[in-house]
Formats: sequence, structure tokens, C-alpha cells
Amino acid sequence: MIFYSTLGYSGFGFLGLAAFITLINPVYSGLIYWLPIVIAAALVAFLFTWFGIRVSTEYQIIGGLIEVIILIVGSSLIILRAGPANTLLVFTTRFLPGGVPQLFYSMIYSVVLFFGTTLSITSLAEETREPTKAVGRALVSTVVVAGGTLLLVAYAFTVGYGPTLMGSFAAQADPGLVLFKDVSYILFILLIVFTINSFMGYNVSVSNGNARIYYRFAKDKIIFLPEAIGKVHRKIGSPAMSALFVFLLSLIPAIIFGLVYGPEAGGLLMLYANAYSAYTEHIIASVGLPFYMKKRRDFKLLQHLVFPALAIGVLGAVIFFSLYPAPPAYPYNLAAYIGIGWIPISALMTFVEWKIHPERIRNAGQHNSAEQINTVQQES
Repeated sequence: MIFYSTLGYSGFGFLGLAAFITLINPVYSGLIYWLPIVIAAALVAFLFTWFGIRVSTEYQIIGGLIEVIILIVGSSLIILRAGPANTLLVFTTRFLPGGVPQLFYSMIYSVVLFFGTTLSITSLAEETREPTKAVGRALVSTVVVAGGTLLLVAYAFTVGYGPTLMGSFAAQADPGLVLFKDVSYILFILLIVFTINSFMGYNVSVSNGNARIYYRFAKDKIIFLPEAIGKVHRKIGSPAMSALFVFLLSLIPAIIFGLVYGPEAGGLLMLYANAYSAYTEHIIASVGLPFYMKKRRDFKLLQHLVFPALAIGVLGAVIFFSLYPAPPAYPYNLAAYIGIGWIPISALMTFVEWKIHPERIRNAGQHNSAEQINTVQQES
């Protein structure tokens, strides 16, 4: 979990943002431009986490709402402009040269980015009223709003650019911006502004989530984290030391990958490598869910067995087709090997911790991490 939440966060949130901004005008793509962007992105997310969840949440709600409106309006105009080029065949494999295997291969990036929704929501759940109900509502509403909006955008970009030309879509610097610029220069500017805002919203969300996860891990005294990470800021009530740990842990690999491969390729490499750990974690959770719910005597066949089995099948297929019939070309094959290689390493670390401190593994998750945070916030 630490592997994927770190690489995914810094690879997409820091290097992805730097790549997006520098690709707007490739003249500004050197180290002197992208490195300050990476550092600033990490620092802003850290400060939001340091100063508490209320400020972060209000910022994300307002920014996210405006962004959704802009995407819906712009995509609708692109669809109208496409006219007779609109076709439902884009929802089939008609325009995929590689067929179904290529579809699963393409999901290596797209699926893993949705994992941020569960991470952000569940890690903050203890600090809400009635978390059991709140988490379910938040997950469903997030998938409906985000999924529906992105489906509309994906359709608009496909018919606007041309289904038969999508092979060259990713080769363009910022094809989405080009399509928005064709229908409205105002929407083009707004898309730039709110795409940057979207990256920062992602960064703030994941920073908050990761800080609370590592805070919880430190309180449970597992995975070798020092207890100091489990301290809460006396005045603000935020998991301050954990936030600082997340800041450093995510910034360093972003800088390293950026220096070696550049912000675009470096960010994609980190996302690719992180996908295998993310998928493995979700597969393990899906395997454990029916047993956990039976233990709680709340087992439901469809929710706790059928859906998890489908998730395991899809994620397993994505992993398989990312390597079959051959691994990706260099340097992305390195990302696959790194991502897969980390799985047995993490398993070994878990086994060692279980052998050394079996009581910590048994009691993991029993500590109420929100209790101390809420107490300090109320006192301040």
C-alpha cells in the first residue's frame, strides 16, 4: 500500500502536473521549469494537510464542482460540433487494432487512477458523523459524478478527434486542450486553469489520505514506522508529523524519476509500476471481503462475493495483458518488473513483521485514529 500510494501520488500528482504545464508550450520543458512545479505541488498539498481537513474539503468541493461544469459544457460543444461523426461504435472494440487484449492493456493506467476515490474517502471516514453510512454514499456519488463526467469527456474527445485517428491521440502534446480551443477559447483557458486545479485537488486529497493512513500505521506500530509519525499537532489537530513524512516520501522519488526520464515519461513509469501493487492490494481485499463479512454475520452474496469475484477477474486480466504477448518497450518494461518485483518483497516484510510482532498484526486497525485528532481539534 505504501508503494502504490507513494508512487501513484507523486507520479501523477507532481510529475503529471509538471508534464501538463510544460507540454502546453514545449519551450518551457527544461529542468528549470518542471522541478519548481514538482516542489510547489508537493509543498501546497503538504500545507493543506498540515492545516487541517476543513480547509482542504471546502477547496476541493468548490474547485471540483466548477471543473465538472466546464468539462460537461466543453464536451457537449465538441459532441455537437462532431455532427454526423457521432457513433456508438466507439463503445465497442471496432476501432481497437488489438481487440480485447489492447482494451485491458489500456486499463493499466485508467483503472488505477480511480483507486484514489476509495483511498481518500475511507481514510477520512472516522472523522465524519456516521461513517458507515457516509462512506457508502460518498463512494457511490463519487463514482456516478466522476465516472459519468469522464465518460462524457472520453466520448467527446474520441468523436471530436476521430475514432480512426486515436492511435495518434496520445502522441499529441495536449490533445484535449486543442479540442476545447477549437470550440471556445474561453473554455480552453478555463480548462487549463481547472486542470491544474484538478491536479492540486488530487494532491490535497491523497496527501490527506496518506497522512492519516501512515498516522494509523504508526499508532498500530506496524511496518517499521517510528511512533513519532503518530503524533498530532497540539493546536491544529492535524496528523502533522505524518503529513511531513508523506511530503518527503513522495517528493524524493518524483525528483529522481523526473531527473532520469523527464516529467512525462517519469510520471508514467511511476504510475505503471504502482499499478501492480495497487491491483494486488485490491485483489487481496476482494479475497478477504466475503470472509470478513461472514465473520460479522452480514454476508450478502451479490455484494460480498459476486462483485469482488468480478473485480478480481478484471484486475487479473489487466495484469496479464500488460505483459502478454510481450512486455512493453523500454523503459516501461522496467516499471513492470519493478512493480511485480515489489509484491514478494512486501509479502516478505509482512511475514517478518508477523513473526516478530504477531500481536501487532492481530490488533492492527483497533486503534481509533480519529479520536485523538477530533479531541485536539475540538479543544483548539
